[in-house]
Amino acid sequence: MPPTKLCRGLVAAVASGILCIVTARAQAVVKFPDRVFDIRQFGAKMVAAKFLYDTEPIQKAIDACAAAGGGTVVIPKGNWLTGPLYLRSNVRLELQRGAELAATTEEALFLKTPANAAWAANNYVATINIADAENVAVVGEGRIDGQGAVWWEKWRATTRATGKRPGANRPRLVYIARSHNVLFQGVSFYNSPSYHLVFKDCEHVTVDHIKITALAHSPNTDAIDPIDTRDMVITNNTIDCGDDVVAIKSSHVDPKHPGAASGNITIANNTVLKGRGISIGSETIGGVSHVLVENNTTNDAMYGIRIKTPRNRGGEVTDIVYRNNRMINVETPLVFSTYYETMPVDDAEVQRRLAGGGFVLNDQIYPDDRDPAQPYVENQTPDVHDVTVDGLTATGADRVGIIVGLPERPIRGLTLKNVSIQAAEPLRVRHATVLTEGVKLQVTKGPAATAEAGAKTTGL
Repeated sequence: MPPTKLCRGLVAAVASGILCIVTARAQAVVKFPDRVFDIRQFGAKMVAAKFLYDTEPIQKAIDACAAAGGGTVVIPKGNWLTGPLYLRSNVRLELQRGAELAATTEEALFLKTPANAAWAANNYVATINIADAENVAVVGEGRIDGQGAVWWEKWRATTRATGKRPGANRPRLVYIARSHNVLFQGVSFYNSPSYHLVFKDCEHVTVDHIKITALAHSPNTDAIDPIDTRDMVITNNTIDCGDDVVAIKSSHVDPKHPGAASGNITIANNTVLKGRGISIGSETIGGVSHVLVENNTTNDAMYGIRIKTPRNRGGEVTDIVYRNNRMINVETPLVFSTYYETMPVDDAEVQRRLAGGGFVLNDQIYPDDRDPAQPYVENQTPDVHDVTVDGLTATGADRVGIIVGLPERPIRGLTLKNVSIQAAEPLRVRHATVLTEGVKLQVTKGPAATAEAGAKTTGL
């Protein structure tokens, strides 16, 4: 449960007792003056039932708070309908118990313009936008609802009409860019049009004791996406979504962080329901390193832990540790793959692609193990190495998992230690070196593991 009181002073935003390798500097440290700005004082009237917006008075409260040197903007109990909002440095947005901030579904309000381009993620801005800011928090016991179903149906209609998935060019629920010392705590987030919380080029971020919920069939509703982001902790959250639970990405080579544009990230003590795994990728161009995934429990999800990065958008992924995680009825607990290609919508095309071999895993398609090597290209070819899974139990799985590298750059230094998985189908290994210690795979159909081209396994 989130704390009943969220202090307005100094916040050390990681719960005590978490065993992690991330130093204290990784978490957000935020501090706000005692000033309080109630949105009702700026004209907010809770007129959602009349289909009118409270966007302007809420934004006035935010701007007044920032102009005064910071403080807390209070959204009290009630239903508040809004368009995009823009938080500023030194502003703490508090949604009190019983407060619901609902996003309008009026597309025109979210479109990117010259005036809001600094906040835009793609062709749209989000419901909550933070850019080029520091010392910002979104806290409380209320909820923010993106009302994404309208957007999801548009996505499906386009897919049906064109035969191609149109991607995630829709509003995010929350988008944070080029900011540091940012805290999210206690609030519940629902039904984003696309990704829920996206952090782009941020540092010192804490996401703690929040809840993220979207239907399992909702397209591209990632829960938390750190992109080119460093020094972050994601702890004690409950996540139930239609896509990646977490997706750590690196979109470009960062000269300020040449080793890894994304790194020093801990994901611990979270409860996961539906979703597509605690993931790294797909794009890892500028590198990802120093990631700890620890003490998480996953139930009924499609994937458990996953690295998924493709040719042309790959980079170095290294120093990744998964420790003491538990999975129940997860379809595929382990997915480590340097192929990442979405299956065609057309069934005939899928069958044509599979005619010479290969396989499908959910909506991803893989070539057979005769796929020829291609030239290695730095910051384009995936390079996954030195990954450790230490302490994992999984029951009720459809398959143990896949470990599939590239012929030109196999996955290497992957260690499975103290791993126990009960599954119907075996572990599939290709172009990868896998070291094992204390691994127990109980498989009902076939051997514990199958080795394809380039597989080097010890102890399986």
